[in-house]
Amino acid sequence: MSQFKKKCLIIDDDPIVADFFKFTLEGRAELICLESGRDLMKTIQQHSFDAAFVDINLPGQSGLDIVRELKNYFPDLPVVVISSSEAIQDAITAFRLGAIDFLTKPLEPSLLQRVFKKCCGQKDLEKAHQLLTEKITEFSDSLIVGDHQKVRELREDILRLKGSELDTLIIAESGCGKELVAKSLHKQEGNSSRPYVTLNCSAIPRELMESILFGHEKGSFTGADKKQIGKFELAHNGDIFLDEIGTLSADLQAKLLRVLQEREIEPVGAGLTKKLNFRVIAATNEDLVQLVKEGHFRKDLYFRLNKMILRVSPLRERKEDIPNLVQHFLKKSARNGVVKTISANALACFLDYSWPGNVRELENIIENLNFTARGNCIELSDVERLGLDQDIFSDEKEIPQRSSVETSPVEASSSDSSFLEQKLMNYERSLLEDALNKFKKKQEAANHLGLDRKTLFRKAKLHGLN
Repeated sequence: MSQFKKKCLIIDDDPIVADFFKFTLEGRAELICLESGRDLMKTIQQHSFDAAFVDINLPGQSGLDIVRELKNYFPDLPVVVISSSEAIQDAITAFRLGAIDFLTKPLEPSLLQRVFKKCCGQKDLEKAHQLLTEKITEFSDSLIVGDHQKVRELREDILRLKGSELDTLIIAESGCGKELVAKSLHKQEGNSSRPYVTLNCSAIPRELMESILFGHEKGSFTGADKKQIGKFELAHNGDIFLDEIGTLSADLQAKLLRVLQEREIEPVGAGLTKKLNFRVIAATNEDLVQLVKEGHFRKDLYFRLNKMILRVSPLRERKEDIPNLVQHFLKKSARNGVVKTISANALACFLDYSWPGNVRELENIIENLNFTARGNCIELSDVERLGLDQDIFSDEKEIPQRSSVETSPVEASSSDSSFLEQKLMNYERSLLEDALNKFKKKQEAANHLGLDRKTLFRKAKLHGLN
């Protein structure tokens, strides 16, 4: 293995020139010297060069033809032309062919070192640009939008699975984009002929699930008037995405476990098995560990799926991504090529909201606003018309269920403490109702009462006030 990081090609028929390069660039690069272009193709196929120096006057072939050939095959390779004359036309032709410099003999050591350093710098810059372009392409092609650390880590985890046939489990709340993660895993393989089959396990009746997963033969059961290919067979040499896998019945869980272990299926009524090659991408919004404890999900199937887990964070844990997501969905749902903007106040309202429906809810809201917003800029008033309520679901378990806020005087007098409590409740309700009627914006009502927005919503819901 060479001790040099850089490699330089010298094409010159004068051995004195070759010795000069070896002396001047000693310790800086590994030099490959040719006397003509006869062995050029063989040489450039065996080595990766950072720079090339080509004499313009070579036996049997012009150095300019070699420059042209080098730039055709390696447009990013820095090439320097060397000449024993100062003919301006030769220099012009060399630069037009893509040479980065034109040196005349005799060469100066310090000048040669500077030019070589410039060549290496340009090659390093080209490499960096290529890596950046690949990275930009990777992110632009990514189906997962966001720059939060957890999102970046998710993209990195997905990228690490490229080329892997490892079964994968995606865990996320509803609306977080489990389907996009599965599509990203499939898409990054870069094979357009690779099958991608999806199935929502919760959307198929239990009695049809086995047939849909594994297929059936004609006449295998009542109504089976023709042969059906199952989802697993359709996914042969590709990916099958099983969404909401926690809803599978116990008997299907057992059959799925066998399929994952043996990589073979048995179509209903076939009486024989078929060996298949596939990758399972499963997803759930349920706590599989809890389902195992409750006896609703097989422990062995859980551990079989537990080899590789991708977790998708809910939107409330990565609100920094909301502005980027909003812009993405505004472009995605643009009408007639017009992309609407959003005001700072409207965006602040989004940032204040808890998003129980996660990214799917945000996308639906933006799509709605693209149709309902009056102008080309979405204002706070447009958002407020949609009735977004802070923590609309999260407080359900905390709020005591009451059949009615009001009680009769007879019921109240049965206990002094309950009577006082009811009086205070009635007074609080009156204050809330007055404030909500007086102020158009709920935030103003909350400020008037000395409450935060969340407490106002909770108390208003408790008292049955809209």
